[in-house]
Amino acid sequence: MNYQQKKLSILLPVYNEADSLKIMIPVLEATVDVDHEVLIIYDFPEDNSVEAIKQLKNTYNNVDAVFNDLGRGVANAIMKGVSVAKGELVLIAVVDEVFPIASIRDMLKLINGGCDFVSGTRYARGGKRFGGSFLGATLSRLANKMFRLITGSVLTDSTTAMKMIKKSIFEKVTIEAKAGWAFAFELSIKAQLLGLQLGEVPIVSVDRLFGGDSTFRLGAWVQEYTKWFIWGVRRLNRSNRVQAKVITLDRL
Repeated sequence: MNYQQKKLSILLPVYNEADSLKIMIPVLEATVDVDHEVLIIYDFPEDNSVEAIKQLKNTYNNVDAVFNDLGRGVANAIMKGVSVAKGELVLIAVVDEVFPIASIRDMLKLINGGCDFVSGTRYARGGKRFGGSFLGATLSRLANKMFRLITGSVLTDSTTAMKMIKKSIFEKVTIEAKAGWAFAFELSIKAQLLGLQLGEVPIVSVDRLFGGDSTFRLGAWVQEYTKWFIWGVRRLNRSNRVQAKVITLDRL
């Protein structure tokens, strides 16, 4: 089946992101040219995103609100979104970063070319990262570089949130990360342990371009990312990986 015929479910976890949604959704709808739905997952009824979603639904009938009843946090929001998603493909994205959505078409091409899991990269192949805290950006870049050197990971940016995966495969992965977006790191590791065909496309990331309430907590996040770094080093380094190189558009 050609990728244009596959329904895509775009998952956007939110935390008081009314302003970001009013920008992200119109840009998404102008950019994505395949049959798709947008699921906006919120943790509590008072979230200001809820009213923004109601307004957006008047214009976009493929946008829907999903209440996360699995427990607060991004990982639970994603699992809830996957459980109700109607698409054959799932795209995980960050609502306040519109620039990475320009890479959705390339991600779909890699899926169509045989990939099971496609990750964005801010640190290779023309990918870029701007904004956010200097400490956060430095830790992210160094952690990804060190992880790749130690484990031989084929992904240059395991921690980026921008991921596309076949829903049938996602349902086979147990997500255990508890804090922040660490589940994206976990997912990158487990995708390699499963021997999936992996792809990677460059993205441009601009942190918190539209404001909103950040859920970043330095202590808790560093602890969780460190946990998965060590977990990955212990397992990925001695796993029998089928794939020696990540697939990119120039290798299709």
